[in-house]
Amino acid sequence: MKKAQPQLKFDSSLVWHGARADDWREAVGIAGGLLVDAGCAKVGYAARLVEVIDKYGPYMVIAPNLALVHAQPGSDSVEAGLAAVTFPDGVNFGHAHFDPVGLVIAIVTTSTAEHLDVIAGIATSLERNPELVRQAVRVDGAEALVKLIRKALPKVTRA
Repeated sequence: MKKAQPQLKFDSSLVWHGARADDWREAVGIAGGLLVDAGCAKVGYAARLVEVIDKYGPYMVIAPNLALVHAQPGSDSVEAGLAAVTFPDGVNFGHAHFDPVGLVIAIVTTSTAEHLDVIAGIATSLERNPELVRQAVRVDGAEALVKLIRKALPKVTRA
């Protein structure tokens, strides 16, 4: 029997459409802050997201204009959630091929198995919808962004 894919909390409180950031650290901080504000993570989670990129580099920039930022589950992980932030002007993460980033998706999970399943689910969904990033940056407002991402990632998002 195939295991059900985890569902991430995702609603308009976890979206910022049309954000501005001076650098990738600020962009990641905005996305991580949404997770904290929604109660999915405790204060400090956004800093851990930045630490992971500082340690391992911009590998989280997984496709042109898209960063999928995440950290292993820890004591600051409260509830599985997804935040999405668009940056119309783009943000450079230092990736050789996929900068600038126009969409940052941040996730928090509460177990290692869930973490791996969510990353795989998002990657599979994005592979099936390569236009998602372009569409996300161009939609008209936060609610339209929520609808777009829920449609693109139906197996991993919930209200």
